[in-house]
Amino acid sequence: MPSAPVGARAAPPQDPSSPQPLPPSAPRRTRVLALLTHAGVLALSTALGVWHTWPLALTLRGGWIAGHLDDPWMNAWHLWWMRRALWSTPHNPFETPLLHWPLGAQMYWHTLAPAKTAWGVLLLPWLPPEGAHNVVILGTFTLTGYTAWLLMRSVLARAGTSGALGAVAAFAGACVFNLSRYHLTHAVAHVNLASLEGLPLSLFFFLRWLDGGRRRDLAGLGLSALYLALCDYYYLVYVALFCAAWLVAQRWREGGLLARGAWRSPTLRRGAAAAVVAGLCTAPIVLALLAHAFPPPTSPHHGDSDYYADLLGFVLPDRASALFATLSSELQQQVLRLPGNMEENGYFFGWVTLAIAVLALRRRAPDAARWAGIGGGFVLLSLGTCLSVGGETRLPVAPLLVAAMLVVTLLRPWRAGGPARDLYVLGLLVAAACLLSPPTAFGRAWSVELPLPYPLFKQVVPFFSRGGMPVRLALMGTLSLGVLVAFAAAQLGAWAAREGRSAPLGLACAGAVALVPTLEYRSAPFPLTQLPPRSAIFDRIRAEPPDVAVFVDGHPISQFEQVWHEHPISAARLSRVPVPEAELVQSRLYRALQDLRELDGPVSPEEQARMRGFLREHHFRYYVTHYGDPRLQRFVTEVLGGTQVYRDAYVLAYTFD
Repeated sequence: MPSAPVGARAAPPQDPSSPQPLPPSAPRRTRVLALLTHAGVLALSTALGVWHTWPLALTLRGGWIAGHLDDPWMNAWHLWWMRRALWSTPHNPFETPLLHWPLGAQMYWHTLAPAKTAWGVLLLPWLPPEGAHNVVILGTFTLTGYTAWLLMRSVLARAGTSGALGAVAAFAGACVFNLSRYHLTHAVAHVNLASLEGLPLSLFFFLRWLDGGRRRDLAGLGLSALYLALCDYYYLVYVALFCAAWLVAQRWREGGLLARGAWRSPTLRRGAAAAVVAGLCTAPIVLALLAHAFPPPTSPHHGDSDYYADLLGFVLPDRASALFATLSSELQQQVLRLPGNMEENGYFFGWVTLAIAVLALRRRAPDAARWAGIGGGFVLLSLGTCLSVGGETRLPVAPLLVAAMLVVTLLRPWRAGGPARDLYVLGLLVAAACLLSPPTAFGRAWSVELPLPYPLFKQVVPFFSRGGMPVRLALMGTLSLGVLVAFAAAQLGAWAAREGRSAPLGLACAGAVALVPTLEYRSAPFPLTQLPPRSAIFDRIRAEPPDVAVFVDGHPISQFEQVWHEHPISAARLSRVPVPEAELVQSRLYRALQDLRELDGPVSPEEQARMRGFLREHHFRYYVTHYGDPRLQRFVTEVLGGTQVYRDAYVLAYTFD
């Protein structure tokens, strides 16, 4: 046997259990498997979105529009306007001369959602506006499912669970966020609020950067923050608050905010860098908002602290849920008494889903407590100015004390001993006494309003006092719930694989967790509205010179009809209206023709001449209404001198000399 060369070291014996060198084709197989995994998540998210919004997928060619409220018509108009502003006749998309004629409309504080409505440039050549709107709504489920999966897979890998189990468990958690009641209810009406994909994407890049990521993660954070601002401004604030809370919690774990040298901490330095980059990327949007923030735009649809979450709403399905029919009549009445409309009541967390999330806390998954704490803080803010249970804000004291002691019990103060245990026992005795003999005040059960921190929050956080609705803050609680479910799915999968000595069994158990929110969050059939037939009067108006304007009534479809005739209209549905536009629509002419008010009151010759002169001066040649009110017809013909030129089962049209 030949001897080794002189001076050479003998090769160490090879351990058969050590990893073997990968064959040259292994990296290629790894990349292909990764691509297939990402494609599979996109496909599954799309399939679940189609199932949950059925029969929306059948209407992508138009004829029907997703939803049954005012907003879908406005959202479809957004797509048409963005194509016109960005492609056909280039114009600032945040200002349009076609609404609130002759003044024009500013839409900086309006829910225009440019990141979504800009798709009109690509979609409208192939689809009608209502079909493009339906595609955008369905696309939010594909994108949200994928970005939530990216975040939760990264969080699990950070906690030590990666590979196939991490991917499957992350998808289970992503289903909680993607198929949440919040997403499904707002998809009926609000394109901006249904566009959730930017939230987990921003947190994905933020956490990667905070954990020592590269500059590309910082760039991804800035771009995702810009995308988020172009979907909904308030979502950008949600992410900023979440990131700030995460930094505080991280620094607290490292030794406290006030410790010596705390501000030189790498965590805070990276957090500051993230804030600077996100601020620079979103500066054009933020500066435009600030430039048009004073005087503050009016909010005709939602006021200060309007719509807050109710404690029962988290555990009782909302009216649009498929589970609502399974409730007893008493519980259904409780749901109907909750504050807010159908979309804003969509924050049901589920029963089994909540129980699975608690499993992650009981098993002490890494960072689970932090996610639960931050998410719980957002849920607390979503409750508004004072605690509401079943629509009641004045609550009896005894149940409040019992609930408080149950929360304290979870903290296990009896193990601490000493004063902590004594206070805990005293609290139990007081709660028991209140249950045995409920305290009274002035001959009635003693009840109180329990104040909450939201009033302070809305004064500290900019612009939340201008119509920011607390109920929507529950969304970040839903995201935290999804992360906890992902932790629990990973733990369940690891346990099943270990006990059954089978990795596929573990993957199957983790994947089965995804079925829980998929079934618990199921909606009743997704509401759709059929478009009315296109009246011939719109083709006649379309042939008029460009300066001819159309006075419209307050029907929600009037703004959408501009897509058919392409002429300026008198008013539109805007979420926030600048002061000059708000003053314009308060005139007698607008109140009568748009809101059908003051139709019977006396009209002086001077007022009549002024209204007719306004119509002539600003080229209002047509008035189109969907209401056959005889008083309206008399006002238009006798006071304004209009002549009826068209009538069908859908609209009435008049012309002015």
